[in-house]
Amino acid sequence: MQVHGAEAVLAAFVRTPGDVAGARRVARQFADLDEGERSALLWSEDAGARLVAVVLLVQAMRAHPDPELTDEYLAAAKAERFEDTVLVDVAAEELVGAPLVGGSTGPLFALAKSDVSMVRRIAVVATLAFAKQGDAEVPLAIAGRLVRERGATVQSALGWVLRETGKRASEAALVAFLEGNGRFLSPAARATATEHLPRAERDRLRA
Repeated sequence: MQVHGAEAVLAAFVRTPGDVAGARRVARQFADLDEGERSALLWSEDAGARLVAVVLLVQAMRAHPDPELTDEYLAAAKAERFEDTVLVDVAAEELVGAPLVGGSTGPLFALAKSDVSMVRRIAVVATLAFAKQGDAEVPLAIAGRLVRERGATVQSALGWVLRETGKRASEAALVAFLEGNGRFLSPAARATATEHLPRAERDRLRA
């Protein structure tokens, strides 16, 4: 098996458009990268390196689920290595949310209390794993903890996850949540959350 170094990964990524699709192509190419090299990418000062590393973690989790992959991801997030929300959006569901489905959700609520806004975003995005299983309770509970937050890092995730919860789990639960908490959402988040509701309901909840 050929072993590739972090520098080779970076060189390959530079030849891509530098987006998530490019990172995924590179990650597939370097699937045999060892843990040390992956860690070097994750803790690199280079934004592209961190993106490829996060995609590699997701790829590894799909192949062989391992809580240490979740720990590795969260350690970097808690150390404020994630400056771009894409590092949350491409990975939180699979690395953080999916392993908790059917078990304790305590870790999600702990993340929601973090002082780091990207970690709080992880708590929100991770609940997509529950929504996709038809569970509206967990996403709405996390959203309820964070809905009063003003920052766009969390608010934009709330809009997205609430919309998906209504689509995939319970439209009625989403409407009830918005009736009680919609006023705390930013206008943009409220618009996103209500996108797939019937027009009359959408207009009422956006008013």
